[in-house]
Amino acid sequence: MSKIPKVVYLTKDTSENFFGDIQERFRDYLESTDRGRSTRVYLGEIRRFAGWITEKYGAFRADSVTPLDVVQYRESLQKMNKAPATVNRILVVLRVFFGWLKEEGEVRDNPVKGIKSVVVSEQPAPKWLTRQEQVALVHAVRDGGNARDEAMIALMLHAGLRVSEVCALDRGDIEISERKGLVRIRQGKGNKYRKVPLNKTARRIIANWLDSNPDGPLFPNSHMESIRPKGVFNFVTEYAYRAKIEDVSPHTLRHYEKRLIMEPDVPRMA
Repeated sequence: MSKIPKVVYLTKDTSENFFGDIQERFRDYLESTDRGRSTRVYLGEIRRFAGWITEKYGAFRADSVTPLDVVQYRESLQKMNKAPATVNRILVVLRVFFGWLKEEGEVRDNPVKGIKSVVVSEQPAPKWLTRQEQVALVHAVRDGGNARDEAMIALMLHAGLRVSEVCALDRGDIEISERKGLVRIRQGKGNKYRKVPLNKTARRIIANWLDSNPDGPLFPNSHMESIRPKGVFNFVTEYAYRAKIEDVSPHTLRHYEKRLIMEPDVPRMA
């Protein structure tokens, strides 16, 4: 006999009636995964969505949320002039939450599954991170205490690697000594091989990660498999949100070295 999903209601009092046992259980789930650093962000976005549903229907019933509701919520965020990256990050949060509810038997289906991300019709000019934004992003990662994420961001920020190139790296692709270092890109864009030098800052950050993670995949996910580009996108946008930076993606970070050439008065990060 199949398990009958529990009914999760949310009345006007969103904080007390909905985020009781569910909040604590979902918090425990997040903290047991690589999303634990963003627990506060996840819970905040879920509260906002639940509040929006409550205003629309008078109460929140998790099992009654439909894909149409999610699409309309996405549209409401766009009408509030939320950046595409911000809207897409919120969709990720809701997809994770409802996926967890489904696994827990609280809902029958994940209404966010299959909902498309916001697509920008015209390719904008690459966004440069200002020095203040760079510092804010780095501090957000360090505050999260995740040496893996800091090393991956260093490769994109200081060495200009694409997210796919970072995810494809093996331990043997990185060489670090006291005075120099490099990373080998065996299959870059156009299947081209290249070597990229690592500056002192990148060498220090990457060496710290290698020392604390001597075995297994170079950059593992929570399942101890090599992290995928989608996982990198998720944590970069989460850190950018915590640093209060709009429209940041892994692609944004790799323009940092080019920007130093275009703006020579901007000092390198120590």
